[in-house]
Amino acid sequence: MSLYQYVIYCRIERAKQLLKQQKIAIAEIATQVGFADQSHLTHHFKRHVGITPKAFRQL
Repeated sequence: MSLYQYVIYCRIERAKQLLKQQKIAIAEIATQVGFADQSHLTHHFKRHVGITPKAFRQL
């Protein structure tokens, strides 16, 4: 795993925690974990988790 992949992995894991624990907007979570915006979070989240952040929150 490259450093870049590890950073993305850590951001996704933190986003998963925030999605389950807090009811803040997904766009806010994206900036809190280090993504430029919600679309970047959604792109990487779906690639690594297999579903969108919104769908993950609803599980």
